[in-house]
Amino acid sequence: MVEELQSKIWQLERQVFQLQTLFEVAQTLNRCRQPEELYSQILAIMAGTFGARESLALRFDEGKPIVAAYRGGQEQIAKNMHATLPSTFLQGSTRQQKHMIGEALGESGGDQDFTLWEWIEVRNQPVGGLFFGKKILGEPYTSNDEALLRAVCSYAAHVLENITLYQQLERAHQRLAAENLALKQQVRQEALHQQIIGRSRPVEQLRQMIVNYARSEAPVLITGETGTGKELVARAIHEASSRASGPFIAINCAAIPENLVESEFFGIEEGVATGVKRRMGYFEQAHTGTLFIDEIGDMPVSTQVKLLRVLQDGVVRRIGARTEIPVNVRIVAATHQNLQQLIHENRFREDLFYRISVLEIEVPPLRERREDIAVLAQHFLQQKNQARGEAIAGIAPETLRLLEQYDWPGNIRELENEVERWNAILRKGDRVLPEHLSPRIVKKMEYGAAASDAPQSLRDAVDRLERQMILKTLQEAGGNKSEVARRLGLSRLGLQRKMERLKIRYSEGGHAAAD
Repeated sequence: MVEELQSKIWQLERQVFQLQTLFEVAQTLNRCRQPEELYSQILAIMAGTFGARESLALRFDEGKPIVAAYRGGQEQIAKNMHATLPSTFLQGSTRQQKHMIGEALGESGGDQDFTLWEWIEVRNQPVGGLFFGKKILGEPYTSNDEALLRAVCSYAAHVLENITLYQQLERAHQRLAAENLALKQQVRQEALHQQIIGRSRPVEQLRQMIVNYARSEAPVLITGETGTGKELVARAIHEASSRASGPFIAINCAAIPENLVESEFFGIEEGVATGVKRRMGYFEQAHTGTLFIDEIGDMPVSTQVKLLRVLQDGVVRRIGARTEIPVNVRIVAATHQNLQQLIHENRFREDLFYRISVLEIEVPPLRERREDIAVLAQHFLQQKNQARGEAIAGIAPETLRLLEQYDWPGNIRELENEVERWNAILRKGDRVLPEHLSPRIVKKMEYGAAASDAPQSLRDAVDRLERQMILKTLQEAGGNKSEVARRLGLSRLGLQRKMERLKIRYSEGGHAAAD
């Protein structure tokens, strides 16, 4: 009776031990994310459970057995296992495979009861297996040991399947992320061409600089004349950057009263003055995004000092506050002024200049990209037509030629305003003709034409007069150069030299011309 009770207690303890082992295996394997990690963890637990001298985990890679983990004193032999196992290994039975592994490790092939080998199957396909050599105490493996190993391998199979699915999902996620990134870059490139309009070389170079600078986090200084589109360039840099999902906050220093600049940039706490309410500054509003500071040359020097500190430390303090607020903001500044000259005049801090001008872009004026004038004019006209709901028929070719000859001192903004004027004075179906251009444009072009036609020197004036007299006399004399020389009081050789210098030619058809 006592012996029977002790036997039941021993069986119960063994079952509890097996359950504890399975629980430990389950807890450990649930944290595994790689097959190699799983095999290593199983060997660490089960080798201690069985008291095996050595243990081995194999995984099958395209039908070839590869050592995934090993514990014991024959590590070099284990590493070469893939070369020593016969090519028929996978075709053998469980008993034959155990014998082959034992032989490869130097175990006695006949001692089948003193080694353990179990497959791990996923969806009825062997993906690996676990081998345990002789026990340290020399005991044979029991049926309970075999049952425990089968249970462990069964659970490992489920975990391996989940790991495989997880890896497939992760690869799919990475592939989708890469495709998404490529699509975003394509969309940004298309958006960039829609924002920065033109086909001239300066515009192509400008687009490339935008793409390059968008990959950086460094501050950018945009320079250029008024009306060239500096804010458009700043916005394009933001939208092409990794901060595109963050805010783009634009502020024009020239439009803020000097006594309000500091509170606008850094914010203010409630109660600082009568009626003052708590307000976030532009830096806080632009957190995780881009802050565009237009006309930074008009910023008061006192504010420049605080701006420099924000750029250095990455924190702002509202007016009247005791605590500092961390901000993550990229600065893009712009100006039409010469900051170096302002530094010389002590109106701009040199240290701030070097802080904001890590990357620089100069936006070209419209007169340096004349081939874009027609494209921009037609683009603005299309925009106005869509907004108006009525369509101006188009721009006459002679009008486009005149637009391309004009210097556009107000740059793109002036051109857009000119198109807006057409929208006001023309009706549906009209074409933009030269007489529809603004008087100031016509006047400047007439003045420019007259100025270009006037003699540039006394020598030029004399050459023009001589050329006109020779051409007129050639026509009257029918091309008779001796007669022309007589009428003009020149020798025939003197006339010939003047005609060569003035590049005058007379064709046999009786037509005189000057190159």
